[in-house]
Amino acid sequence: MTPTDESGGSDESRESVEFDEFSKSDESDELDESDESDESDESDESDESDERILECARAVRAELPRLIGPLAAERSRELDARLAQALARPGDVGTVERILLVLQSEPELRTWTAHFLESGNPPRYTERGDYQPLPGSGEAVPATRYSCPDRDFAWYRAFLDESPPRCPTHGHPLVREDPPSC
Repeated sequence: MTPTDESGGSDESRESVEFDEFSKSDESDELDESDESDESDESDESDESDERILECARAVRAELPRLIGPLAAERSRELDARLAQALARPGDVGTVERILLVLQSEPELRTWTAHFLESGNPPRYTERGDYQPLPGSGEAVPATRYSCPDRDFAWYRAFLDESPPRCPTHGHPLVREDPPSC
């Protein structure tokens, strides 16, 4: 399923194109023995891409009510249940494809997902309003990540005064994960 934008060249269509590069293809390629090293590299890239998609699914669960809106609470719960079910079995064949179907099902989710896959953070973490940084070369600071011990839900703190929610699947308090040090 390829998202399209009828208006031409909006930000959403550009984000959708970037998101499409993470979508899985049903095509199968035949490899001969000379391509064994390429196969290993592709497998590593595929695993990395799969993990990014799984992390995106964990993170978007916290944002669904805001993204889908209060008038579509039932739809938000349905999408959350589908993501939770897929994340409960991350190693199963087809898990990433099921997650991608959910992430592509709503325009708001496609836009959010494209941003997350590109930046590694939820859009609300990087939104700054009218803020203009000081000139110079600064670096983005990674968001503080909290996750369910059962690894099916993640939440990123954008502001210091925010308290982490509980896991909607298990009711567990979320555990803070420190970013890896360089």
